[in-house]
Amino acid sequence: MLQVSILLAAILLDADGREIHTCYTYDTTVEYRPNIKQLLILLVPNNNSACDIFPAGANINVTIGNTDFATTVPLPVYLPYSYTISNFGYQNTTQIAVEGFSLPLDGLGDEISIDFLLIEIYSYAEITRIEILEMQTIISSLSECFYADMPMLVTKDSLYISMNATGLCRIQIGALKSIQVTIEGKQFSFDLMHSSLVDLKTNYNHNVKFNLNLNPGAVDSFSFTAQKPDIAATAYLLTNDGAIDTRIDLVFSEVKYDTILNFYSLSSMSLNDKAFIFTIISKPQSLTALRAKLLLTGYTYNKRILRLIVTTNEQSYTFDYITSKYNALQLHFPFKCSDQPSNQQQQCLTFYEHVRTSSNVKITISALFFYNDNILAVQHNVIDHIPQVFERVYFNVGSGSQSCLHLQNTVQNTFGAEVTNFKFNIMRADNYSVKGNFEYNVVYDHSKIEICFNDALLQDAVRENFMALMIMSQGDKQYVHVFQESKNNSQQDSILANYILVTVFSIATTVFVAVRLFIFGKRIKSLKKKKN
Repeated sequence: MLQVSILLAAILLDADGREIHTCYTYDTTVEYRPNIKQLLILLVPNNNSACDIFPAGANINVTIGNTDFATTVPLPVYLPYSYTISNFGYQNTTQIAVEGFSLPLDGLGDEISIDFLLIEIYSYAEITRIEILEMQTIISSLSECFYADMPMLVTKDSLYISMNATGLCRIQIGALKSIQVTIEGKQFSFDLMHSSLVDLKTNYNHNVKFNLNLNPGAVDSFSFTAQKPDIAATAYLLTNDGAIDTRIDLVFSEVKYDTILNFYSLSSMSLNDKAFIFTIISKPQSLTALRAKLLLTGYTYNKRILRLIVTTNEQSYTFDYITSKYNALQLHFPFKCSDQPSNQQQQCLTFYEHVRTSSNVKITISALFFYNDNILAVQHNVIDHIPQVFERVYFNVGSGSQSCLHLQNTVQNTFGAEVTNFKFNIMRADNYSVKGNFEYNVVYDHSKIEICFNDALLQDAVRENFMALMIMSQGDKQYVHVFQESKNNSQQDSILANYILVTVFSIATTVFVAVRLFIFGKRIKSLKKKKN
């Protein structure tokens, strides 16, 4: 590089003014973004404690140099104002964006090339200098105006968008006119009558967070999205600098209807003998929040839909449980394929087999509370799916006090030959009252298909009309399965004994009657001989 002179801007320092060296490392870089007229200085502090002395109101000066240009051009010539960083902090300020920056033109109307830059950060008493020998030119994308985490919350009346500015689009956002939003195919337009948009236009800067509150003014404008656990939405900002409209697309990280988050604690899905059984346990504090939300509506709900959507990479199936009252005691919701509408039974069975062997399953719970057709409150949650270990689980009630647990068709060889803890929470299937809680430690491995427990109370609990939550634990491995099936062998033995008794009695009776008839016939013949 040819030797060049550097024209330094006039800096006013007092008599004790001093230059502080090595505040920043040589990794400090500069990016020029011509399409948005911005010079971005990316500072890398050198952790020099002497540099902590700079105040929050530090100033910046940039001098550019070009070997083919007759004179180096100080930046203030092209910035008609003194550039001050109002919130400067040596350790925390890692980027400075100089807006409205354009390189000077050569005689042919092209921007000059940059051979070096001198960056000066100064106060009235201190100054530090950074020499940059290379500048990177970047065409900035208008999709980079905000950081990626941009959720939108939908309520029945308003939209709430949370956004964090990158600071790369100050000129465009400074000419903001409106925001256009499309939700589930319906379009909405919001202009600067909304104060949150004025705030965005006025205060857009690097790492400044904004919460847009957009209300179209109509009652229940967005209630049509309430039943959707995932809402399809797009949006863009419309700006105009007096000559041209610019569209800045927004990409939402999440779009959700207003709901009570994390509503459920232990929740899962079990597959058992062509039935989907969902276990849904609500948190006490969530139920309190739900009551408060319903109270605000001024109505008492008269219909509740519990909607469970099971989705794999390829297929989806929806189950609806409709009731007029929420029963906190009901924890398990079984859906047998045989109970589905006749035109859906085969589809259900096909989907059951698909889910049973799939490794990627998503389960969404939607609880919807209505007064007539008006929706009052919703909850949307994604719950866990624990991969299936068994295709079918049931109790076999034997004689005496013995009950045997049958574990059919092991899908995954998860458990080894170790002591395994079995816990059973058993309730009545009709009124959800607890029948009993049982816990046993037995040596189990996946090769076993039957485990027997000698417990009269357990036998009584599973004899009929029950729903059982089974938790198997072996070290840090745990498996949850819900089922509601038992075979009563002792009852079958009794029926068989009665059948044998009745059969023997019938045979004995037949023989007795035949013998009596034979004797009676003999007597008749004897009487006839006497008469003759």
